Amino acid sequence: MDTATKAALLLNNIKAPFTAFKKLCADYDPAELWHSESLWDELKLTERMKERLAGFLAKGWAENEDDKIYAYDARFITANDSEYPPRLLDLRSKAPIGLYVKGGVSLMDLSLRSVAIVGTRKCSVYAEGVAVNLGKSLAKAGIPTLSGGAKGIDTAGHRGTLSENGITVVIFGTGLDKTYPAENKDLFAQILGKNGAWVTEYSFGTDGNTWRFPERDRLIAAIASCVVVAESPEDGGAMHTARRAIELGRELWSIPGRIVDDVAKGTNLLMREGKIFVTIPDFISTITQGRVQMDLSLEDSTHESIPAASDLTDEAKSIYSIIQQKPGITTDNLLSESGLDFIDIQTALNELEFDGLITNSGGRYSAGL
Repeated sequence: MDTATKAALLLNNIKAPFTAFKKLCADYDPAELWHSESLWDELKLTERMKERLAGFLAKGWAENEDDKIYAYDARFITANDSEYPPRLLDLRSKAPIGLYVKGGVSLMDLSLRSVAIVGTRKCSVYAEGVAVNLGKSLAKAGIPTLSGGAKGIDTAGHRGTLSENGITVVIFGTGLDKTYPAENKDLFAQILGKNGAWVTEYSFGTDGNTWRFPERDRLIAAIASCVVVAESPEDGGAMHTARRAIELGRELWSIPGRIVDDVAKGTNLLMREGKIFVTIPDFISTITQGRVQMDLSLEDSTHESIPAASDLTDEAKSIYSIIQQKPGITTDNLLSESGLDFIDIQTALNELEFDGLITNSGGRYSAGL
């Protein structure tokens, strides 16, 4: 392991901002981190960070950690490495300085397109089945999946992907040497055995403290190009991932649940923020062929491949007409003006966005042509 990577190990473990590592590599010799305390000030390290760094340097922590990485057949990648997922940079100063990775798959395989399947641990049979089938369909389409490896929805998504020999990545909220939850030990072994990977930002020996999981969730939202919340109560952990996805501008999809079920309250609320999951084939089409076709049509100045309004469903025509007359209109306003119910409106909006006829800016819709 070179000096810059060892420096990244140290800065990552003391929770230094991402900018500290970039400045160290751009303006200094990384070896100076070991003997120049004035440099620590230049890197904007807090007093607590400097105390921890001094302690780790005194006991040769980076060298010992390097030995553990080698012994565990893992690797530590930084933003200087080509395998570092570029979408993580959207986290800015909160981006991880480095990631521990174990497994044969390269994280570059997630860079073009990948889908995070997340949700509650105490899920319904219905939502679990949807997550399994979604994982299967994504694997068949050659799209990697990722999740947090928790019980319930996370596990279902991973298992579905594995059943079709797809690539799936688990993002741990612990060190690589800690199995959490313990009952998923076999699942995690299968992920490694079928060209998957384990990923974490935490050093060896780090336990699964509750507060680490919301911190971990930001990585899931950032690495994925699209986040699907299969089922979640209003205060569920998956809502952390959903909020991070919204902040980062990721495509957010939610699977509708019964309005009388508390376990689906969060998911149903997210329908106002993201896209409604109608069928798995429609979803796969939208994020693959449909998305490519839309990108190509926007580059074509003639716009010949963008569907005309006459090709739309009656509900979509009605919504499109209102949006043309009232740019920047919200879903609530569409509810009062169209006379349609919420599900019909969201389905129409999805159709219009997919066809490139409207744009969505912070929940406000305008005609895109």
